[in-house]
Amino acid sequence: MRTLIAFAALAAGVYLIYLGYQRQESFAGKADKTFTTIGNKFDGGPRVTTEAEYYAAGAVLTIGGVVGLGIIRR
Repeated sequence: MRTLIAFAALAAGVYLIYLGYQRQESFAGKADKTFTTIGNKFDGGPRVTTEAEYYAAGAVLTIGGVVGLGIIRR
């Protein structure tokens, strides 16, 4: 059961990284980056783009899946 959950986390993490890349290359992603940059310069707020959130969540799930499968020892 643990192996199945780890594999699902790994697959979900890779998929989220893929979605982040697709979002980054799309028109919506480029517009999001532009408006985030403008907003950060306007008031200095801590904004991040949607693809950065996808990358972060994907990295956490991927690392968790790899550790769960035992590929990297704790």
